[in-house]
Amino acid sequence: MKNIFGRLGKIGKLKSLGRENKKKGMDFEGRVVKMLESRLCFNIKRNVVLKDKHNNRSEIDIVYGIFFKRYIECKCYDNSPVPLEDVAKFKEVLSLNNISIRRGLFFTSSIYVPRATKIGIQTIDGDQLRKMELRSPFIGILKFVFYCAVFTGFCGLSIFIFNHYKNNFEIGRKRRSEGGSGYI
Repeated sequence: MKNIFGRLGKIGKLKSLGRENKKKGMDFEGRVVKMLESRLCFNIKRNVVLKDKHNNRSEIDIVYGIFFKRYIECKCYDNSPVPLEDVAKFKEVLSLNNISIRRGLFFTSSIYVPRATKIGIQTIDGDQLRKMELRSPFIGILKFVFYCAVFTGFCGLSIFIFNHYKNNFEIGRKRRSEGGSGYI
């Protein structure tokens, strides 16, 4: 009897530990999403389920972008480096879904084993993430200024084109009323 209750206690502890790890992982994903939002990244979605050509389902932690999507896998490891298997699995999920591995990003709160950084997926460790978080408001401001400049240039170009054709139309109307062909 004592052995059964001892096992049940261990199972309860494992379930509690699993819930804690899941919460840590969700919090880490939230941290990455917050950083992306401050960088003015568009169309950010969490926990996106993809279905590959073999009808297998895979979940990607974060997807963002409108025309050129980026796919992010997040791992919140406290004291151990991210193993090669985790990065390779993410690479294979992208490949099975016909997604270029250049569009994949792998974020972690710790570090990677050396081989995990050399298989084609862009890897971002905890130190790099902290630097990105510090720079992200400035990048967001620069993007905003760029978008405003592009919008203003587009409006100015539209007004210029409209006025140009309006003037040509009036010149043509004047020539036609005088008996000409109307072309310039």
